[in-house]
Amino acid sequence: MPPREAYMKRPHGVSLDRAQQNGWGTGWPNCQKSKIVELSAGGVKVNVRRELAELVGLLLNATVALHRYRLKAHATGGYNCRSIRNKNKPSNHSWGLAVDLNWNDNPFQKPFKSDLPIDVIPLWWNCGFYWGGWYSTKPDPMHFEYVFTPADVPRHVRKAKELTMPFRDDGDARALIFRVEGLLAMRETIDNHVNNPHEPNKLTAVVNAIALDAKGARASAGDAAAAARLAAESARAAQTAAEAAQAAVLDPAALEALLERVVRRVLAEPPPA
Repeated sequence: MPPREAYMKRPHGVSLDRAQQNGWGTGWPNCQKSKIVELSAGGVKVNVRRELAELVGLLLNATVALHRYRLKAHATGGYNCRSIRNKNKPSNHSWGLAVDLNWNDNPFQKPFKSDLPIDVIPLWWNCGFYWGGWYSTKPDPMHFEYVFTPADVPRHVRKAKELTMPFRDDGDARALIFRVEGLLAMRETIDNHVNNPHEPNKLTAVVNAIALDAKGARASAGDAAAAARLAAESARAAQTAAEAAQAAVLDPAALEALLERVVRRVLAEPPPA
């Protein structure tokens, strides 16, 4: 498990426990249960504030698909009409603004203990959720709470889609990103086997092309343009990306072998004139 020091540092200037002042209405003991909805994402069901449902769904899916963290249904939750533990103050859970992930593996305790992947923290923070692992008195690494206003939610949804696109909806693309990450880790091995002065840039280009052109993945106009530029840089990039996408249903070992072959083949091409 990573030590606390390995995680993203606490951002400064963040005001906590201001849900009512931020425009979310009342919390415990006058909870607004009619504004709470259940969502299914990341293999779990969570109750949250209606306005946050899409955002939380994107983040749960990304936590599982992009960061390979398995959420446990019996230890993950959201809305709970209660006070803060041992205090006569409403918890953010009572507004449906907080989500706890795998509370047995990320307990509210000293010393700090968490198995969350390091990159999960900036993912949630960049989309408006403050991490309980930053609490100074006693860390609560299971806990993520939304600390912005209802008016801020749309921009955080856009940010979540930006951070998780094009993998947010497509099973084949989610399988591909796992193998792509493995290929990036194998860069040194690949570079040692392919004698090409453009190796690092070409490797990055083809990996991005594979991701952008993955079968069924959604892309914005900007991403389509990026894919076109990558395809122009390597004549075979689009073809090999499609080939990789079609093979995304293969078992992980077969897919990794295919992607390694694809990358080696594209790296071996001469640069375009």
